Amino acid sequence: MADFPMPAFRVRVRRLSTPVKSKPFISANQVTVGRLLPMPLLTWWIYQAFVPGNDMKFYLMVAIIVGTIIGCTDFVDGWLARKYGPTVLGGLLDPIADKVFIAFAYTPFADTAIVPAWACAAMFVREFFVTALRSAYEQRGMSLKTSYLGKAKTWTQMQGIGIMMLFPLLSYSTMTWLLIVGIATPLLAMAALFIIKRKFWRGAVWMSATFVALQLVHWKKDEYSMNAIMIGVVAITWISGIDYLVMGWKQLRGRGDFSRADGVRLIGAISMPVLLFAVLVETTAPAWAIFTVLSVELAVGGLDNLLSHHHKA
Repeated sequence: MADFPMPAFRVRVRRLSTPVKSKPFISANQVTVGRLLPMPLLTWWIYQAFVPGNDMKFYLMVAIIVGTIIGCTDFVDGWLARKYGPTVLGGLLDPIADKVFIAFAYTPFADTAIVPAWACAAMFVREFFVTALRSAYEQRGMSLKTSYLGKAKTWTQMQGIGIMMLFPLLSYSTMTWLLIVGIATPLLAMAALFIIKRKFWRGAVWMSATFVALQLVHWKKDEYSMNAIMIGVVAITWISGIDYLVMGWKQLRGRGDFSRADGVRLIGAISMPVLLFAVLVETTAPAWAIFTVLSVELAVGGLDNLLSHHHKA
């Protein structure tokens, strides 16, 4: 028999490869750092608004515009982090940037006696104290789930400073209508979300309720409105830390390994903001020094959290 050549078969092998995410034009960390850079200018504009002889409305308007842009970048770096993946540095920088923004925005109002200094001090006592507790928890591998209020706290603080700057800027009637819009808009958004996606946005109820409370104060005694906003922000700030202050503290004490280092953290967390705001309003110390110490300590607290998580603190 003749030998017939066997047909040649080509086998195609499809190589499976994991799609590689393209690098963004600008990273989330760069956006976060960019958010930090203009914050001293925001403080300067707020101070200039209350200098006798200056055009208060002009400086407050600039501060509101710049502050709004800074606040919106928080959504941008969050979106970039979700799309391209978070980083350890980003996890450290983002909460620090948020807290430094709050420090640079609220402290000038306390320094110029627009809002009570004790209220600002109380707000930062909570921030420092919870940060210190978080380090103690991380060192022991304890993790507490952040409550819904905890997630909304920073947004509430940013919203509060924005509304406070509007009161000296707008007329009584304009502010009344603006607050009415603040009451209605979250409820309309909640209804639209439920109709379209069958999801209930419970935060809308809380937002509308805060605007209702503020509207009542505005109608009854308008000059108390800014103080009411400040006290409301402080209340939400502390309520949002209940999980850490009650449940977490109980677990920490129950372990029986509370150390001197933990005590130093907590004592420092309480005394630092109290002393800083006392020096700010009771002495002639330069304000920039208070801002510097406050910002650096907030950054150190975030770094301490990170090191504690990796058992390097």
